[in-house]
Amino acid sequence: MPSLVLGTTLIGPNNETFKVTDFLGQGAFGEVYRAVGQLSGSVVAVKIIPIGTLDSDESKRALLNEVKAAEQIKHPNVVEVLFVNDGIESAIGPYVVMEYVSGGTLAKLLRVQGQSGDQISLKRALEIMMNIAQGAKAINEKIIHRDIKPDNILIEGNTFKIGDFGISKFVDENTRLHTFKGSQHIHYMAPEGWQQLPNTFKLDVYSVGLVFYQILTLQHPLRAKVNDPSSFQDWETAHLFEQCPDVRTIRPDAPTSLAQLLSRMVSKRPADRPSWDDVLEVLSRPEAAGPSQNASIAAAVEAAVVRKQRIDEGQTKSEAEARERQKQLAFYRYSCDTLLKKFDPLIDQFNQTFQHGKITIESHAGTTIYSLPLGRNVQLSFFEPKKSGIRLRNGEVIGGGWLGIARGRSSNLVLIKQGAEDLYGNWMLCEVRLMALVDANKIIGKFGITRDTVVPFGFKDAYFYDQIQYASGAMHAFTYTFFSDLEDYFAGLVHEACG
Repeated sequence: MPSLVLGTTLIGPNNETFKVTDFLGQGAFGEVYRAVGQLSGSVVAVKIIPIGTLDSDESKRALLNEVKAAEQIKHPNVVEVLFVNDGIESAIGPYVVMEYVSGGTLAKLLRVQGQSGDQISLKRALEIMMNIAQGAKAINEKIIHRDIKPDNILIEGNTFKIGDFGISKFVDENTRLHTFKGSQHIHYMAPEGWQQLPNTFKLDVYSVGLVFYQILTLQHPLRAKVNDPSSFQDWETAHLFEQCPDVRTIRPDAPTSLAQLLSRMVSKRPADRPSWDDVLEVLSRPEAAGPSQNASIAAAVEAAVVRKQRIDEGQTKSEAEARERQKQLAFYRYSCDTLLKKFDPLIDQFNQTFQHGKITIESHAGTTIYSLPLGRNVQLSFFEPKKSGIRLRNGEVIGGGWLGIARGRSSNLVLIKQGAEDLYGNWMLCEVRLMALVDANKIIGKFGITRDTVVPFGFKDAYFYDQIQYASGAMHAFTYTFFSDLEDYFAGLVHEACG
């Protein structure tokens, strides 16, 4: 429901009184109304700034500062901010009076074109893209918009204008601490936005690059890489690790120069993206819409473009794998730490009641040694985690370890993940024994087994994943017994080590 009653009056530019005539809608950041000047008859748009939803006075001041900075931008491809009221003497709170643009949005235009099945002509697409790039350059000379998307690009006749500065940030580094930290739309958020890195105008270059793809193809270039369009995680993965396709796969008439430009604009690294002057130069060159003059040079450029795409895809894939590995390691470290903490109360109980010494703990490189007074040591070692694909006990083995007494019995720690939602897995213990019909002498020297190996035992690191797969029930040289009470098992080892 709109918060303003139609007919409400407010002060606008030149101290003129404006009457609210229509509710235009709820934008991403505030309600928008149409109003008419009582003296001039001029039509304007009025945006109510929802400053009450912000957490702190500093955020409120920062947002007003940004809106006032937007007031300084005067450009035909930018929706002009005509007047800003800070709300101090306003009954409706802070608001912004803006140029009224009546021709709808780029988003609506793209939807209509998509429904008709007709692409926008290359000539017209270049004109639209030039409008947007010129407007974005003007904006970035004052602020970072941070939310450029088809919904925020308005149409007046044949002119396209960028609007909605609700969540922008100042370009000037000196004012960064006093700028409003909003949230960009997930479909157009640059990688540095997802990673909460310092923002530059290159963030807007990335968003505009995605919009350019849509103007040419009527499709978001990363949509096919996203399973659930409402999922933050799916979009984050796409923006960080998926390459946009060559625009010419859908739009064959796009020249090589334009395809290269779009590829550069949506580069994952901000430093690889072009400046607005570079963008405008490519869009304005006559050869951007025509064939190269020399066939051999054209072929050389095309080959270099393809090679660059392959290099970028390989680099992005490597980065995705490295990031996934880091996430896997972080979850695994948490699971390992949680397991070690389960044994702390048992160690404390021993140390508080035994008067002739204490169990000491030493950890290094994934191995923890519990040194018992007057007894043998208990050792726990974690192995490297991996997506093993090994299915045990209705889950997948994603990690393991070894727990045992020096020169005594031991077992394997097995970390089992129960489904995609189980990020950390659940630890179990598995004791390994020789099958009754197996000749023990023939096993010596294999699988890390020596004449000193005490049965039951656990496999050491080099053999764990290869051999634990047979715990599923397949015929093998060993039998496998699982335990779920790790604390009780550890306490039993301490008891045995003291004997």
